[in-house]
Amino acid sequence: QDVYSAEEHQSDVSQMDSFPIEDNVYPESDGESGDELDTILVVDDDIQVANYIRVLLSPVYKVVTMFDAESALQWLSENRPALIISDVVMPGMDGYEFCRHIKADLELCHIPVLLVTAKASVENQVEGFDAEANAYITKPFDPALLMSLIGSLLRNRDRIWHLSTTSTSVEGVEPDIMAPQDSAFLSELYQLMENELSNSELDVNNISRLMRMSRTKFYYKVKGLTGQTPAVFFRTYKLNRAAELIKEHRY
Repeated sequence: QDVYSAEEHQSDVSQMDSFPIEDNVYPESDGESGDELDTILVVDDDIQVANYIRVLLSPVYKVVTMFDAESALQWLSENRPALIISDVVMPGMDGYEFCRHIKADLELCHIPVLLVTAKASVENQVEGFDAEANAYITKPFDPALLMSLIGSLLRNRDRIWHLSTTSTSVEGVEPDIMAPQDSAFLSELYQLMENELSNSELDVNNISRLMRMSRTKFYYKVKGLTGQTPAVFFRTYKLNRAAELIKEHRY
């Protein structure tokens, strides 16, 4: 049974008619090449809306489009985008359930989720945030607002990257900017690296085993949470700890 009204399904025409895409919605180019662009996953069963978002984002992001949540989860089993944009009104698994699934998965919960929907009531927005969505925007939306929200979410990710690679414990990371699962993961990883600080043979295979994850999943998680590969993150941690020990006049 369809629990959404006809009005909530009619967003494609009003979106394009109300907000044609113009060049002034884009930030100034930073000269990145295509290989360095952040990947954004767009999940929307409405082909016209999905195409509108793809056209809007493609000049500055690499865009992957899926038309249902189940296909998106299958793609996410092997890929890690920088951000996910999901519609709420979809057949099968809706956007709220999709978001809850992502935020409950340790391997995915660091990825920001932005919900886009025609369901504009306060109750609907509360439901979106209860599903741990990072941001919420209603259709029809101003493309400049969507671009601004995406930029804000990615800047927050960059802050987490900076803090996690300049600290040697989660105490150095602001508590409200990281999901609890990510904070617990990073805390365990910091402690493990501290315990193995003098082990010159410690490598990605050993640490991923100690963290109870496959090498590939561990690689993706550390890269997504810190912006660095595990090998680089290990070296960064050792340098940060060495600097602390010198400052403490212990060595």
